[in-house]
Amino acid sequence: MNPAVDALAERAIREHWEFAPTAGSRIGRHEYDGRLPDFSAGRVARRVEELHRSLAQLSSLPAEDADETGDDSRMNRLSRSLLEMFLRRELFGLEEMRTLNNNPQRQVGYIGVGSYVQRDYAPLPDRLRSATAVLRQVPDFLNTLDGITDAELGEPIRDMAVEAYRGMASFYNTGLADASTQCAAIAPDVAAEFDAAREIAAVAVADFARRLQDRRVRPEFAIGSDLYRRMLEVGEGVNTPLLDVLSIGQANLEQNLRRLDEAAARFLSQIGAPGKSVREAVAQVAANHPTAEALIPETRAMLEDIRQSLIDHDIITVPSEERCQVTETPSYMRYAFAAMDSPGGLEDVATEAFYYVTPVEPDWTPRQQEEWLTNFNYHTLKVISVHEVYPGHYVHNLHNRHGGGLPLINRVATSYAFTEGWAHYTEEMMLETEYGRDDPALWLTQLLEALVRNCRYLCSLGMHTQGMTVDEATAFFQAHAYMEEHPARREALRGTFDPGYLNYTLGKLMLLKLRQDWRRQEGSAYGLRRFHDAALSWGAPPVPLLRQAMINEPGTEIL
Repeated sequence: MNPAVDALAERAIREHWEFAPTAGSRIGRHEYDGRLPDFSAGRVARRVEELHRSLAQLSSLPAEDADETGDDSRMNRLSRSLLEMFLRRELFGLEEMRTLNNNPQRQVGYIGVGSYVQRDYAPLPDRLRSATAVLRQVPDFLNTLDGITDAELGEPIRDMAVEAYRGMASFYNTGLADASTQCAAIAPDVAAEFDAAREIAAVAVADFARRLQDRRVRPEFAIGSDLYRRMLEVGEGVNTPLLDVLSIGQANLEQNLRRLDEAAARFLSQIGAPGKSVREAVAQVAANHPTAEALIPETRAMLEDIRQSLIDHDIITVPSEERCQVTETPSYMRYAFAAMDSPGGLEDVATEAFYYVTPVEPDWTPRQQEEWLTNFNYHTLKVISVHEVYPGHYVHNLHNRHGGGLPLINRVATSYAFTEGWAHYTEEMMLETEYGRDDPALWLTQLLEALVRNCRYLCSLGMHTQGMTVDEATAFFQAHAYMEEHPARREALRGTFDPGYLNYTLGKLMLLKLRQDWRRQEGSAYGLRRFHDAALSWGAPPVPLLRQAMINEPGTEIL
C-alpha cells in the first residue's frame, strides 16, 4: 500500500476506535475493552472535524496510477477508495442520517457485554472486570444518549427501541447470571462487583426505556429518497437510480416466485403427491427434522458433510483445519434460530468460533417444541448452515484471518452488502453445484429464504421512498414469502430502523453479476473455486470497488 495512505489509514482507524472503542474491542483490539463511547455533542463535533480533516488529507495525496494493472496496484487503489468510503460513511451517519439522534435502537449494541462472557481471550475474572467497567458507564452513557435523542421519534422506531432496551435490561438481570456464578467460584470479589454493576445498569436501562416510551412520536419514519440514495452511494458505492434498483428487485422477486412453484412441483412429484400446493410442499419438508436431543450432534455432522463437499466439488478453498463449535444459543440470543459468532478480524488470542443453534426449551409444550423443530427441518438447516458457516460467514472469516497481507483498512472497513450478500449468494450458488442441484426440497427451502430477502429489499425501498406503511409491508411479506402475520410484522418493523436490510439481496445480485462478468473475462481459465478465492482475497469491500479490482474494464453496470 502507498506508505502515505497507509499511515493515514492507521491514524484514521485509531481515531475511529477512540471515538467508538466498542468497535475496536470487538474486532480483537482488547486495549479498548471496558470502554463505552462518549456521544456528547462536543465529542461528536470533534469527531466530525477529525473526519473532515482526514478526508482533506487523503484528497491531497497523489492519486494511484490508474494504468497500473498488477495486483499490488489494484490493491492500493481499492484500499485508498475503501478508506475514503470508510470516512465518508461515518460522516454521513453523523451529519446526514443523524442516527445518534433519531434512531436509539441502533445504539443498544454498544451496551452489550455478551462478548466479554462468551469469548475466552483472557481469564474469566479479567473479562468480567472489563464487563463491569462497561456496566458502570451505562447510566452516564444513556443519560448522554437521552440528551441528544430527538424530542420526537418515528413511532415504530421508538417502539422497537423500547423493546430492545427492555430486552437488554432483562439480559443484565438474567442472561449474565451463569458467568457470575462461574466467576464466584474462583474470584468472588470480582463476581460481587460484577453483580452490583449489572444491577445498577439494569435499572438505568429500564429507566431509559421508560423515558423513550414517554417521548412524543409521529407516524412518519421514512428517511426519504434523497437520504436513501445517499445511503447506497456512501455505504455501498451504488449509484444506480432508485427506480432501477426497485425494478431489479421486483424482477428478482418474480423470478424466485416462479422458481418456487417449479421446485414445489418437482418435490411433490418426487414424493408422489402432484397437484398439491406450495404450502403443502413446505409442510411436507418441515415435517422431516431432527429430534430435540439430536439437533446439536446432527448439525455438527451436517457441517462436516457440507465442508467436505466444498473440497470434493472444488467450490472454494477452506484455508484452515479449524472448526467452529456447534453449541446451544446463549439465553440472551434465543430470539434467533441460528447464528454465527466468528472472532474479530484482528483477534489473535481467542480465535474459536461458535455456531449457535437454538434448542427447544424444556418448559415448552410438546406442540410448541414440534413447531420450533419444524424450523430446523433437515433441508432448512442445511441452507442456514451454508449461509452461516460453509461457505458463508465462517469461511469468509477464515479467508480474512488466514489470507495474509491484507491492509488494515481492508480488514476493518467492511460492507454490509458484501458481508450479507456473500452469505446469501452462497445459498443459491451451492444449489447450482453437484451438492444440491438435484434436490428440489433443498431448492424449495432456499427459495423461501430468498423470498424473505426479496421482501426486505422491496419493503425497505417501499417504506422509505414510496410511502408504504408498516401494515402494507407486513401484508407484502405474508403474500410473497409465505409468512404468518407475526413474523411478517417483525420483518416489516425491522425495516423501519434498518433500511439497509435490502443489502442481503442487493449484495447477492451484485456478486452474481460480478461472477458473470469475471467468467466472461477469464474465458477458459475460469473456475468456480478460483472466482470465490479471488473475491474473498480483498476483504469485504463494497462490491462496486471489488469490480474495479477484479474486472479489467469494469464499466458502470453493477446489477
